[in-house]
Amino acid sequence: MDIQGYGFDMASNGMEAVEHALKNEGKYDLCLMDIDMPLMNGYEATKIIRRKVKYFPIMALTGNLTIRDKYWEAGMDDFLEKPYDPDKLFDKINELTLKAIKIHIKQNQIILGKEMPMDAEHLKELRKLREKGLTKLCIRGTGCEVIVDERVQNKISYDLIGKKQELSEFLDRSEDKPGICHLYKANFMLNTKYLLPDELDEYKKEEEALLKECKSKFVKPLDD
Repeated sequence: MDIQGYGFDMASNGMEAVEHALKNEGKYDLCLMDIDMPLMNGYEATKIIRRKVKYFPIMALTGNLTIRDKYWEAGMDDFLEKPYDPDKLFDKINELTLKAIKIHIKQNQIILGKEMPMDAEHLKELRKLREKGLTKLCIRGTGCEVIVDERVQNKISYDLIGKKQELSEFLDRSEDKPGICHLYKANFMLNTKYLLPDELDEYKKEEEALLKECKSKFVKPLDD
């Protein structure tokens, strides 16, 4: 089924929710978990999913916020009080389905896409970065992770795929060691030249102007 561009599966009770999660591991970006359900409630379903399934965000849908600590203890990432406004629901969905940018080479093709957060702490980090217009960029096979503007994947794909350049340059906006990153097309080696705070401000202005010009049509999704 599909609503407003979101595909979904329905469960009529907690046991069915667990079955869906087990059968479709790696498929879901988010679970909207009702609390009061027959056969198995949302707490128990969430606990089982957290023990047996690779992490994905779970949000409680509830009419009782007085016991919110139970939601955290069960392993949920957020909650929404009933009755809720549909706009609020979709805002929450967008907030909880954040992913890091992933880039790698496959069969001599540059593949850019998104990667699920590894755990609840990783999701919290991505949510905080989103507030600043930032995200995390991971380069598969190198172990490199940098903090970048959300639009940087457009620039990388525009440089390396669209313009067929040999390298793409962008800013690592990490608070501890910001710098200019050079990503080489041939081997995806990433070199970084670290910047002083006053230098960073100048480079930020230049990059933000460039990012407005870069088109996203060359971005290719990850297929795994």
